[in-house]
Amino acid sequence: MLHLLLGATLAYDVLISAGHEGRPASCARFPQHRCNLGAQGERAWTPIVADSATQILRRYGLTVARLPADFAGTYRVAAAVFIHFDGSNPPCRSSASIGYPHARDLAAARSWRALYARYWPFGFQPDNFTAGLREYYAYRQVDARDAGLVLELGEITCPAQHAWLAPRLNWEGALLAYYLSKLIGKGAVPDPGAFR
Repeated sequence: MLHLLLGATLAYDVLISAGHEGRPASCARFPQHRCNLGAQGERAWTPIVADSATQILRRYGLTVARLPADFAGTYRVAAAVFIHFDGSNPPCRSSASIGYPHARDLAAARSWRALYARYWPFGFQPDNFTAGLREYYAYRQVDARDAGLVLELGEITCPAQHAWLAPRLNWEGALLAYYLSKLIGKGAVPDPGAFR
């Protein structure tokens, strides 16, 4: 989406949406969205990461629109992230990946990849490697000044990736909060470093 209101005051610093959260209940209220329930266990995990990042960002003075998968209205923010975990059948055919709607988001995607790759041992799929990443439905509802990204944090259906991710969900939120604070230049959220 093109910047709708250039120079206008941002409504929030950051928008964080937990993928598939609120479904299937929200499917009837938002029939224009394809009602995808996500990979097995994804609806339980995405809110943990989203809530962790939100709590930290708010503690450091950022305003956050913390939303479920389906939401009404449009938002003007500095940055938006839509958190997901991938699934694959057969398992272990995917990994972490990043989606975005505009070429201007490429620098932010590269920055996230460089940060996450310090810790994530399973590699990345190419950016925008699926239509869902390239054409994510919520992009139309968000005008993100610095970046609008879908972040697939790993393949939840792959046993090795699942085992790595499971104890790190709150840490993932802390890493995301650090990344977003640095991306928009506000809040000075500290780098959590490696998971301990």
